[in-house]
Amino acid sequence: MSTQPVSVRARLLQLRALFQPPRHLFIADITSASRDFQLAISTLAGLINRQRPELYLIYNDDARFWLQHVPDSIERQPLAAQGNDVLDALIQIYRERLKGLVVFDPTRPDTINLATTLSGLRDGIVVSPELTRKFQDRYQLPILEDLRAYGWSTRLQMYQWAAKQMLKDSSRLLLAGVSPEGFAPLRSLLVATRSFVYWLDARRYLPEPQAHWQSERCLMKDILASYPPGVLHMGWFISEGSGVQLTSRQAQLVYASDYSQNLEVWLSLPLEAIPESLPTAPAEEDVVQPAEKKVYLSFTISDGDNLQYCQHRMLHLWQDEARGSLPLGWTLSPALPYFAPPLAAYYHQSRSINDELIAAPSGAGYMFPSRWPTTHLDTFLRDTRAMMDGLDMTTLEVLDTDLLQGLGIVPFSLTGMGFTRRRLQQIFARSLYAERSGGILSGSGALWANWHLIGTHPWYQNVGLVMNGEQALRLITTTARIRCQRPLYLNLYVLAWQVSPSMLKEVVSRLGGEYEVVLPRDLLAMLAREKMRSL
Repeated sequence: MSTQPVSVRARLLQLRALFQPPRHLFIADITSASRDFQLAISTLAGLINRQRPELYLIYNDDARFWLQHVPDSIERQPLAAQGNDVLDALIQIYRERLKGLVVFDPTRPDTINLATTLSGLRDGIVVSPELTRKFQDRYQLPILEDLRAYGWSTRLQMYQWAAKQMLKDSSRLLLAGVSPEGFAPLRSLLVATRSFVYWLDARRYLPEPQAHWQSERCLMKDILASYPPGVLHMGWFISEGSGVQLTSRQAQLVYASDYSQNLEVWLSLPLEAIPESLPTAPAEEDVVQPAEKKVYLSFTISDGDNLQYCQHRMLHLWQDEARGSLPLGWTLSPALPYFAPPLAAYYHQSRSINDELIAAPSGAGYMFPSRWPTTHLDTFLRDTRAMMDGLDMTTLEVLDTDLLQGLGIVPFSLTGMGFTRRRLQQIFARSLYAERSGGILSGSGALWANWHLIGTHPWYQNVGLVMNGEQALRLITTTARIRCQRPLYLNLYVLAWQVSPSMLKEVVSRLGGEYEVVLPRDLLAMLAREKMRSL
């Protein structure tokens, strides 16, 4: 691997530079289209949007909501066709951009990923055998590749062929792990950028005799190693722990994004500075003086590193009627202003005084600090600080792995994904918080609260991974009973996919007057001041 550090901000700007700002957008509603048609339409959208986006797809109500945040200066024209008919309408308009069809094998779902890569490289669209016959006859479209012809017996064989045939010609800016099951709107971006698409299990160590005695883990490592440090890994993994460990070792940042919609459009919109709308880090005189008998409680909502979460689930949580009525910390990717400037602006500008935006794991992108190459750490942290500044963030959430989770032996971390290495904590704090306030939240899934100061900056191990209200209530009250010292500081890590602001408000309503809810940054500031006074 190259030892030359690469700025992720530079990579993101390179990605954005591939797309010119749109002048006109067709708006196509494909909510009622079948899966096969959505797949073909999405890959055709990649060809249409490759240089200057001209198509915005309505997949669901979320896409309708975000369309309101496309600048008014861009002309919009609803496509008359809807559902499956959208494909015909688009082919009639953009026939000259389409060179042919890439046919996947319905009995081998992973051929959808191979077909996606081929479509990007050869200007085709991904089609099922049934659609192939229809569009060959209607538009005389040639078959560029029929993946039913190869007779592969295992997933590994398919991706070995793909790596040999297509890896060298694929984008050097990004690659993606995408499940072939279900429908992933990310495919339009992957076709537009000619990216390599795979789906391998890093927990499969055993070599397969029919695949030249290679294992899935070995091939995945080879694929990642063929890319330079700083490549943007999109999509997701079969196994989070082992997948992120492998990308981290290659200094490659992960952006969970398989269900992200219309990313080419969002990437093409102007990257503008987000105006400051609320104060962030509390001034020393504003830090609450802790009461001796109080339990101070804060909540940090998970998964903000996930770009598609920011587009879908977070939007619904943000619109929960209880938001703003109690202090909450919301993790959000510091890279969101690069991928989708209007989305970042929406969350930043519509937050209330009770909403804190927290830099999501583990800064500029998702990585495990203990696996990240030392030579690339300073650049990563400089990027993280600059990107946090752009969103007025002072708190960083960091996840890390342990040996067993990183190897895929167990699906969870015995340390609660805690960021526990003191030397790395010191490097993070020194780089991110030189001459300014802020703190680090650590981990997900631990059953205990733990904290200390790194110089004057707090490091805090979150309590739990809260999945429902009853669990949250038990964690809070049980921890308060076990840890008798007062004041006590508890930050709960909340699973965004299962918990809402309304649920947390109900939890707080069942606590007594001994408890007070504050923002995570305020809890860290209170804890730091108390610690400093005790030294």
